[in-house]
Amino acid sequence: MSDKLQQGRTAARIGDMAKARRLLTAAVQETPHNPEAWLELAGVVEKLAEKKGCFIKVLELDPNHNAARAGLTLVEQKMADQAAALPPVVADTGRAHPETGLTHCYRHPDVETGLRCNRCNKPICPQCAQRTPVGFRCAECIAELENRYYSHAKDTDLNPYDRPLTKPIVSFVVLGLIILIWVAMEIAGGSEDNDVLIAFGANYGPLIMEGQIWRLFTSMFLHIGAQHLAFNFIGVIAFGVEMERIYGRYRYLVIYLLAGLFGNLASFAVSGPAMFSAGASGAIFGVIGMNLAFFLIYRHRMGEYGRQRRKMVLVLVAVSLVLGYTVLPSDNLAHMGGLLGGFVLGYGLTPRYRVDHNSSPRRIIDRASLLRRWWVSTLGLIMLVGGVWLAFTYWSGVQQTRAAEDGPDIKPITYGQTVEDTLAAGDHIGIWVFEGEAGQTVTIAMKSDSLDALLELYGPDKGNFFLTHDDNSGENLNARIKAYRLPDTGHYIIAAISADESFGPYELTLTLEP
Repeated sequence: MSDKLQQGRTAARIGDMAKARRLLTAAVQETPHNPEAWLELAGVVEKLAEKKGCFIKVLELDPNHNAARAGLTLVEQKMADQAAALPPVVADTGRAHPETGLTHCYRHPDVETGLRCNRCNKPICPQCAQRTPVGFRCAECIAELENRYYSHAKDTDLNPYDRPLTKPIVSFVVLGLIILIWVAMEIAGGSEDNDVLIAFGANYGPLIMEGQIWRLFTSMFLHIGAQHLAFNFIGVIAFGVEMERIYGRYRYLVIYLLAGLFGNLASFAVSGPAMFSAGASGAIFGVIGMNLAFFLIYRHRMGEYGRQRRKMVLVLVAVSLVLGYTVLPSDNLAHMGGLLGGFVLGYGLTPRYRVDHNSSPRRIIDRASLLRRWWVSTLGLIMLVGGVWLAFTYWSGVQQTRAAEDGPDIKPITYGQTVEDTLAAGDHIGIWVFEGEAGQTVTIAMKSDSLDALLELYGPDKGNFFLTHDDNSGENLNARIKAYRLPDTGHYIIAAISADESFGPYELTLTLEP
């Protein structure tokens, strides 16, 4: 058996008829005296005349071939039925076959057909026929009717829902990615473990101040616990899928990522070294901002539906902010930064279609495509980079100023020592210094019954550069920097701080871990 014959049978079996026709045609050319090749070809060709020719060829090679004889009889019956059902000639739209009475497609003169457009009565082949609720129509009638419909659009603007919508591939890829990362974090020690979050790229202020700016991006794909993951999963399904179908995957991806980065930048700009967060909430609030921008632009076309959607978005934002400050504490700065970024970018990139009446057939132009509005995403990226630079510069200056101002009040502390001190009214920072060596692991604990304790650790190089902090790892109002590995040899500074600027006594303990 010919390889092409076998491959053609396989292609026909899986439904790839174009490939099957190509392979079986090659098979009959290689082995023209093989009746099985002609029989298989008869099963995949579209035209009745071609089927009839293939069956005749099989019978010429094998006059007793029952399958070919039955197939020929069936084809001849179908051709006779079509010839009886149609007028033999259609003036100016096709020519009649001298034997069967079949006409030829007006766009493909070599293709015989029994189909006609139910509007203009032109003969059309299956390739040209377009199914409508009232029957098959030709391409010219479809274009004419669409032009008539869209010519009544107000100001020639079209609603994006009138266009074929994009499949939400990016949304599902993002969901799959955040789920995989969350599972990996659970395996590594738990998605609620601070060390695991930092290792996977959480939005951690001290490390960002050391130059790890990339954490503003990676933290968008992390989640703290299953509840956090579930909320954001629902957010992508409820808002992201629809926005991607309307905006298209490329615009949606650009807005999603930039809005998430703006959200994390807002959190870092306000909190600086004290920031520690993770999650896709900033990006999802950016998608909510896209929703608000879209239904605001098309408020005249959406009617009551659009008004309800805008109202729902505003209520959701208000409820989320209240919950973020009360029942479910969250990074509302990232939420608001993402919402604002998503709204502005979404407004600039919202699809705005119009009909080009100078083209034939009708053509629809998107006046706000990503290529046409390249400056929107470019300006957003420039603002993002500038914002990161400004925030980084500001907090570096704050750290250096704080270290310079607190210098004269520095007191010594050694390993294994517990010291007592009091923060008086108007003085909410106590400064202590110890000498450490690179590679040593230390634990610093601050205990107080009256202060909201906050610990900060500064390194011996780069002008007492900020290293790490803690404000809630201890019990009650206490703080603890646990098992921190010193990066250099030299004098380290501990800042014992009253976070609420109250005053009172406290204890400070420095321990060298084995």
